[in-house]
Amino acid sequence: MPKIIILNVGTAHALGDHASSTHPINRSGWRHAWFAEQGDILISPVAVDGDFLRYLGETMGFDPGTVTVLSREQLVTDEFLLSEGFLKELNELTEGGAAWRLMPCFWTQGVAELASCLGIESQAGLGFAGQRGADLLNRKTHFRQLAAGAGLPLPEGSVVRTPRELAQAIERHLPCTGTVIVKQDDGAGGLGNLTLTRGEAKPLPGSRETRKVGEDVPALAGEVWAALADELSHGLVVESYHPSASQFYLEYAIGDDGVPTFLDSGEIRLRPDSDPESTELVWVGLDIPAALPPALSAEAMHQSLRLAALTAQIGYRGHINIDAIATASGELVFNEINARWGGGLVAHSICERLIGKGYSDHHVAATVRDVPPTPLDVVLRTLREKGLHFNRDTREGVVVLACDPLLVNHSECLVVGATRDRVREIEAKLRKALA
Repeated sequence: MPKIIILNVGTAHALGDHASSTHPINRSGWRHAWFAEQGDILISPVAVDGDFLRYLGETMGFDPGTVTVLSREQLVTDEFLLSEGFLKELNELTEGGAAWRLMPCFWTQGVAELASCLGIESQAGLGFAGQRGADLLNRKTHFRQLAAGAGLPLPEGSVVRTPRELAQAIERHLPCTGTVIVKQDDGAGGLGNLTLTRGEAKPLPGSRETRKVGEDVPALAGEVWAALADELSHGLVVESYHPSASQFYLEYAIGDDGVPTFLDSGEIRLRPDSDPESTELVWVGLDIPAALPPALSAEAMHQSLRLAALTAQIGYRGHINIDAIATASGELVFNEINARWGGGLVAHSICERLIGKGYSDHHVAATVRDVPPTPLDVVLRTLREKGLHFNRDTREGVVVLACDPLLVNHSECLVVGATRDRVREIEAKLRKALA
């Protein structure tokens, strides 16, 4: 059954100035084009270059000319999906839509209404989505409530509704580790998080900025509230901040039958910014699968499945990813849930299609998000000249996930190999070749 892939990234999460050419939404559109298969429709916030689509089709072994890309160079919001002109075009392409399946990043109310407009009635979870049910699973405040109810291990913390409650929570939770993290209710990639510390104010994982806690905590709380709360906020979350030995995620797909299926796991790679004035760490990419100690891995799977099952029981269907850390002392702590595509889902999908299901038994992968901005033709020529392009016979090499035609954003690549050391070796060659 062909898919209508809806790149409504940025719809439910604040990603900053989406009108800017440097906005990550530009790269996101190309990256998620890798979900496409023969005959699919891709609804994208940005145009996808024809040369890139040809490269994609050549790599995955299908005719990219059968893929239709619909873009108006704007965010794919519910309002856009349901606009008269766009609906008319989509109806003509799908001939009523009954033979199609929706694959949105976010199951929004507008996506559910779109299914009705197209005559798609067979997918489970549409009723839940139509009542904005996914909002329950994409807010930091709701995560703590659901995870506490499911009995997951959580950091000491509180949900706060006012600046006064925020100040009280900072003072209550700060003594635990000397640092707290304050989370915006609806944010992605750590962009809505601030850390507050009695120690050195340095960049920390999962936070856009670290501020020093002085004597006037209520004044600081007022500043933080003004920075993170808005009219749509259900409050903020304050948690004790634990130094981590590993930051990782586990991703599930909840099918029409309501059964969560484990898909993939990955670890987040960070490094200090070359700019000493930067307030945050640089997200290098993901290592897939997560390399966790056996007991910790088993516990993480057990606990995350309980939360995935809870989301299925309340009616959600679709992709869901659950974030956790292993603390420096080896304890498991969960810190977020997202009812959407995870950052590693594209990489997982590509590996399954190129290598096969169960690829992680004998292969590993890494996404590399900080490759210098380079034209696609130059990247591909360099990969071939250096013998770095993905080879179906050896089942290793580099796949270009995304490029920025304006050469403003970094390029993004996927590196695949038999071992983590081999992946690092290929990655080092890639960086040297494109330096």
